[in-house]
Amino acid sequence: MRQIPEEMLRAIQGRFHELIRARAAEHVAGREFVLPELTPLLTSSEPKAWFPVPGMYGGFSYWLEGDGEQTRLMTESWSRVVDGSGQRHEVTAAGFKLVAEGFV
Repeated sequence: MRQIPEEMLRAIQGRFHELIRARAAEHVAGREFVLPELTPLLTSSEPKAWFPVPGMYGGFSYWLEGDGEQTRLMTESWSRVVDGSGQRHEVTAAGFKLVAEGFV
């Protein structure tokens, strides 16, 4: 089981939610969404999770890497109707950054 300070996991989750809202703004604006919780990743037998975004015809695949203070969330997002729409981001408690794009 991963050892991640609860406060840090909440901060990473908040940054991930910011990324989802920024990346899929036209699909989430004005809609009620239950954004993904990261806590289940700590105990799941599946290393990755999927968050589909209706209207995007795609969504976000995400997983945790590292442990303790070095923990980061990696996420890949894309839309099946837009060639080259794939983006990979690294999300930390401090923010998120684009690390790859143009796939899918």
